[in-house]
Amino acid sequence: MFDWLRRRRLSNEAKRKLLIAAARAEEAIVETHVANVLDLMALLGTEVDVDRGLELYHEMLPMDEHISATVTNRVLARYDSPGVAPVPGRRFENVFRDGGR
Repeated sequence: MFDWLRRRRLSNEAKRKLLIAAARAEEAIVETHVANVLDLMALLGTEVDVDRGLELYHEMLPMDEHISATVTNRVLARYDSPGVAPVPGRRFENVFRDGGR
């Protein structure tokens, strides 16, 4: 994914900022998938169990293996937990904040 990064001369600070931005973007993608799976499970209700819901979601939206595993783990950890539903419009509120930097 970052082959072009090796060919360019960037300062260490620029590389660090780029990697942080990429990590935050990947986290946002994972959290979007998790929220979508939880929404799907809410829509399906008792029609399917969480394992089948995850299977259906992964069939509809194929992902890299590591992303898929992370989404599955987070969904299973949050499923049926109080307060898992994302607040509309606030899902990505702090994703790109630098934590005071």
